[in-house]
Amino acid sequence: MIEHENENVNLDRIFEEMYELINEARRLPLTDKILIEESDLSGLMDDLKEAIPKEVKSATQVLEEQKLILNKARADADRIVENARVEAEGIVERAQVKAKQLVQQEEVVHQANVAADEIRKESLQYQMEVRREADDYALRVKHEALQYADDMLDYIGKGLRSALQGIEENQGNVAAEQRSIAGDAPAALSEELS
Repeated sequence: MIEHENENVNLDRIFEEMYELINEARRLPLTDKILIEESDLSGLMDDLKEAIPKEVKSATQVLEEQKLILNKARADADRIVENARVEAEGIVERAQVKAKQLVQQEEVVHQANVAADEIRKESLQYQMEVRREADDYALRVKHEALQYADDMLDYIGKGLRSALQGIEENQGNVAAEQRSIAGDAPAALSEELS
């Protein structure tokens, strides 16, 4: 989890540096254009390329951890259900043994059978309740894992969209400035020749 927080900090740092680069860039007079050093922007883009796969890997690790937790919860639930079944069978067997011992009296046999049936019903009900609680727990864990993964992917997507928007704006500004400079150069040269 600490590694995941460090990767978030790393992405945040890269985005902060991009905003600083834009804010500290030289402005062209009488325009809303800026000039950015290509090497500075390239360095930040390289850092971003490195950080994003780490974020995706981190989200994948979280999903794997949640899957392991979910599988463990299911295994625990199955183990609890199996223990309950074995215990119920033991109770039923003991009740049947007692009933056989009391077979001499018909009324006693009848009462033993009723008791055995009641014990069987109670043990089956207990088994169903344990299974239901285990399934509810597994679903809660799965829901939380999916929600966390969805939040991570949303966070990464927002960061990427913001970075791409900044890059596209800068590319447009640079291209417009290049056209502007290219258009001003022939006019300045013809004025010098005159």
